[in-house]
Amino acid sequence: MLLIDKIAYESKLRDISPRIKTIFYLLLLVYMFMATPLFQGIGIIVIGIATIYTAQLSVWRYLKWLLVPLPFLLVSFITIIFTISTSKSGLIFSVHLFGRYIGPNAASLSMGYQLFFRSLGCLVCTYFYSMSVPFNQILLVLRKCHLPSYLIEITMLMYRFIFILLDEMILIHQSQSIRFGYHTLRTSYQSLGLLFRVLFVQSMARYNKMMIALEMKFFNGDFPLN
Repeated sequence: MLLIDKIAYESKLRDISPRIKTIFYLLLLVYMFMATPLFQGIGIIVIGIATIYTAQLSVWRYLKWLLVPLPFLLVSFITIIFTISTSKSGLIFSVHLFGRYIGPNAASLSMGYQLFFRSLGCLVCTYFYSMSVPFNQILLVLRKCHLPSYLIEITMLMYRFIFILLDEMILIHQSQSIRFGYHTLRTSYQSLGLLFRVLFVQSMARYNKMMIALEMKFFNGDFPLN
């Protein structure tokens, strides 16, 4: 069982209907889009505390998971607040480079500020949802929404194979690290190339085993979701 599913199955909200949790999740997203940064910040703190309590996580583990996408948010924030102008008037501070002035102004700073809190708020809401609803229940909700069956099946297979690849990659990397495969820059490049090659072979082997298992169960192209 995947760790995220294990946490969702052990959540204190596991007995609540997934449809109710999905509606609540959508309402939280609307709140994060419509609220001001101050109320978004309050919502982030409240939802974060609720996630830690209901998912029975340590604060440190939750913060570590929250830090994974944070660099992408920071890069987006920086690229939005800095503008390029021929004049430094209107810029809060600026750097002169190649005949242009680069720096933030009040409008771009406000836009980046709002976007950062909005994105972080939606991320916190998604963590709360994914740690309280197992993936098979999410698929059932998608089916209740009358989405095409092939779209649901593709979603399920992508989710499954992404984590299979991650598990394989972690095992191979650990095996290489024990053998000092990343001790120098040269061995790191060699080990990385070997990792991708073995990962491709292992992925194809996993795929063939899955197809054999499906054929033995008289698979007709449809994954039943109960």
